[in-house]
Amino acid sequence: MAFVVRWNRGLRQWKTTTLAYFARVSVSTVERIERGERVSDDALDRIAQAFGYEAGYFTTPRLPLGAEQAAASLVDTYSHLEIVPVGPMTTHRAVRDAARCDAVLIHRPEGSDVYDDDIAGLQEWLDLASFILSDPPPSERGRRDLYNDILACVADLERRGLTVLSGVMPAPQDRLPDWKVAVVSITPRLTDPGAAKRRHLMVDRRVVTLPSGPKTT
Repeated sequence: MAFVVRWNRGLRQWKTTTLAYFARVSVSTVERIERGERVSDDALDRIAQAFGYEAGYFTTPRLPLGAEQAAASLVDTYSHLEIVPVGPMTTHRAVRDAARCDAVLIHRPEGSDVYDDDIAGLQEWLDLASFILSDPPPSERGRRDLYNDILACVADLERRGLTVLSGVMPAPQDRLPDWKVAVVSITPRLTDPGAAKRRHLMVDRRVVTLPSGPKTT
């Protein structure tokens, strides 16, 4: 449990004080959990809910797993994850790199549906840019105008309290070895204050795998 709490906190780049604030527990409680010391079930439920899990995630009794089952469970949970470098989507280069990808993956683990239209608008801009940048490419001025329009869309999301990060994930497919996916992370600053400093995301490779076509004989 200590590892899982530290890993989740590190993944979000939260300080112990940040986790304590969102979980409504003391900093010493967080520190005790991460040292593997015993705390109340109520505190564990609060920690779980701060991470977005249901109450009972850390406290519900589970059947003990054998060594082989435990290893298989870890492999199933973590072996498909890939580290994707990301950064603020605030430059022409960031927009260009995203638009030149073959697909876009919007990562919004904590986004409210109140932002649905704005996020859909950003995805439409990126899809449009991908189409426009294909052969024949626009003029340099046309590219700048396009990038500025997309950055204005990102700025609107930022003004509404969201953090927008982007990166490129190599995702080779069957017969498409150069396939790349633009990963765009959108999270509320209120519930994920460390996002702006995040430099990596963990993405499940299965999410970006294209469906297999029919087999030929």
